[in-house]
Amino acid sequence: MNRPSIFYKYTTPSTALLILENSSLRWSSPVLFNDVAEFQRMPRFDPTVAEAHQLFPQAIATHLFDGGVIDEARLAGPMQLLLSVLRGLVERGLTRVELLEQLAFSAPEADSKIEAALRSQFDVLDINKARVLCVTPEPSNEVMWGTYADSHAGCVLGFRHLEHLSTPLLEARPVAYSEERPVVGSGLDFLLYGDTQELRERTLDAVCFTKKFAWSYEKEWRAVAWRPNEHGKQHGDYRFSVGELESVTVGVRASASTEERIRQLLARTYPEAALYRMLNVNGELLRSRVS
Repeated sequence: MNRPSIFYKYTTPSTALLILENSSLRWSSPVLFNDVAEFQRMPRFDPTVAEAHQLFPQAIATHLFDGGVIDEARLAGPMQLLLSVLRGLVERGLTRVELLEQLAFSAPEADSKIEAALRSQFDVLDINKARVLCVTPEPSNEVMWGTYADSHAGCVLGFRHLEHLSTPLLEARPVAYSEERPVVGSGLDFLLYGDTQELRERTLDAVCFTKKFAWSYEKEWRAVAWRPNEHGKQHGDYRFSVGELESVTVGVRASASTEERIRQLLARTYPEAALYRMLNVNGELLRSRVS
């Protein structure tokens, strides 16, 4: 993963001043985001579990009659028992056709039941306790300036990640954008190997780090943390190191007073941070260093 050296946070002018005055960033619950589908898109299997029930007999037959294609060491407990029983029956003369007939099974509602179970798990996890910091590698995104920085009157704060301090942005990961729900594995693997820890991790990642393609203009990276002890809150304000702030960029429409106040705060608290201003030059946004 090629991690950008600087991550940028688009803000309104008032929020930018609060961040700089308090050296803290607000990490919010997904329920506050303007994308109502955040943390709501349950992943899927391809092939689906319903389809996998049709593929399952042939997979077992191929394994027993033609040589190993299944990783028996990874099989879920009940599946290990079933395979052991079937192997014994084959050794006693059970034919391929008979085995296929015995294993024929249909489960058309399997995927909807699995999705309901996933939703139940996330209800227990409670996304209100998730804390997400959303950033982007681009400081000059016109749509982001218009949407998240008070129609160009706000600011963009640049943050570097510091390995020696294990700063949170070291954990930031890119969001994947797609119209289809994310695929976390094969339905056949789910039948064979069960609800593994690896599958649970891929599922959590799919829920937390995927969005519909309409949001791809954000080019978002995000850091996600869970705060189970923060009862009754949907956000948390967490301090950052002074050395993390790399720059502040004020928008084309930012007031002179906003720029001056930011200049003062940088001089007082963040001497290593640079100050930039966005300029509108012949209809093109350009980022120019002020100090």
